[in-house]
Amino acid sequence: MDFELSAEHQAIRETARRFVDKELPRTRILEWVRAKQEPPRELFHKLGELGMYGFLMPPEYSGMDRTDPMGMIMFVEQLARASSALTTAYGRAAVILGPLVANFANKQQKDMVLPKIIAGETFMALGLTEPGSGSDAASLKTRAVKQADGSYVINGEKMFCTQAQSAGFLILTARTDPDAVKQEGISMFLVENPGANPAIKITRVETMGMAMVPTFAVSFDNLRLPASTLIGKENEGWKYMLHGLDNERLYHGAIGVGASQGIIDEVSAYVKQRVQFGKPLSKLQSVRHKIVDMQLRVEAARLLTYRGAAVLAKTGACHNEASYAKIAGAECYMHCAYTGLHLLGGFGYCVDSGLPMHFQDAKLFEIGGGAMEVQRDIIARGLGL
Repeated sequence: MDFELSAEHQAIRETARRFVDKELPRTRILEWVRAKQEPPRELFHKLGELGMYGFLMPPEYSGMDRTDPMGMIMFVEQLARASSALTTAYGRAAVILGPLVANFANKQQKDMVLPKIIAGETFMALGLTEPGSGSDAASLKTRAVKQADGSYVINGEKMFCTQAQSAGFLILTARTDPDAVKQEGISMFLVENPGANPAIKITRVETMGMAMVPTFAVSFDNLRLPASTLIGKENEGWKYMLHGLDNERLYHGAIGVGASQGIIDEVSAYVKQRVQFGKPLSKLQSVRHKIVDMQLRVEAARLLTYRGAAVLAKTGACHNEASYAKIAGAECYMHCAYTGLHLLGGFGYCVDSGLPMHFQDAKLFEIGGGAMEVQRDIIARGLGL
């Protein structure tokens, strides 16, 4: 087993690290957090210019000759050092929804969406979760009724549609066959500029964290979509959604690893210069051991995430490995956010330390993209339990 990164992946990691250090100092991140302001589009344009949207995209749209999950992990880990929230804005387009369009949309849809994603010119939003369907996402009730001219009229409500107001495109799931087994009656639609559509009502949902990437409740009142907005085949939308879950869970694992490492780096620097009881805090065993335990969790989560990326690149699927990575990364992030804030004491409780941002953001990764209990059930099935 080779644990060495290729020269190409090392270069991706170093390029990403330099970008983060130059473009995303903590003071700038915290300005956006306080203002509840989305990061400027120019930031994502720069990522497009660096080629950081192409890891999972096809070559005909300036992606890779072969999909590169490990390259994606290298980049996400570094970006998350600065902000897990900002990384979700990138990944929703580059990791989750862009590849879905690339794999299942028709050429016209691909031509409309993928060049904008590759260039970092558009945000993407997902309409899946509903007030009555969270972990049991396939129990959704939003209804798409096919009309005589082939168009669809959609009514219903979605929850937690992050960046729906500013997104260039919304991927919307709706039930097209109410009589089918729940997973088999779902279709997927591509909605352009949802924030400008009068049949779509978008209401911000105030959340504990993730202030830079606002989330919304979105309702559809007789939204009429032409047949050309259907992605793939009618009633097969659930299969398309499942296809991207490995990408999403690995990416969440990488966010947990990167954000946790960022916390450890900040805490380590602080305890080396903070003097109490006549010596730096870093010389106190109780402090040193807590930091070591944080780093142990990061190293374990990192290896699980890298393993998942290697399996995905080799076989095209990594269901159990992706769940291992997501659990390890999310729980590591939550632990490091809590412990890091505690180790910084009063300064950790101050917004300027950056730890309150991490503390508020970290919990989402134990919930979104499949809760920890769902991931454990997936692994249990893989173990034959």
